[in-house]
Amino acid sequence: MKRAGFNMIELVFVIVIVGVLTAIAIPRLSVSRDDACFVKLRASLSETETVLSREYTKRFLQSKQMTNNELIQYLKTLESSNSDGCSFKVNNVNSVTASIRSNNIDLKVAIDATTKSPTLTCDANNDLCRKLTGKAKP
Repeated sequence: MKRAGFNMIELVFVIVIVGVLTAIAIPRLSVSRDDACFVKLRASLSETETVLSREYTKRFLQSKQMTNNELIQYLKTLESSNSDGCSFKVNNVNSVTASIRSNNIDLKVAIDATTKSPTLTCDANNDLCRKLTGKAKP
């Protein structure tokens, strides 16, 4: 009598192969998610710096100064309620924290030496900072 179907050894091999493929794929997907988070935060950071620079230039031409409350208001545009572990949090007028899962990067609000407009900077020796700002290793 001939039976149609799989025997136990074949099923075990299939389960082992699926397990190995899963063990390889999950870490790669996790890295891709972190990279997507960095790209998203970098885009938000760049957009906010552009808005700050444009607003500073506009006020400079009108001979006005940007107040701390106005600066915080522009920085608050970075904040968003995300459940994916990717976010910015404005602490005060001088400090913004970028969160990528459980890693935090402290950004400082500094005045650019050339343009005199507010920019966001962080510790250049920090690998996460370099990755977020897109700057190569010094």
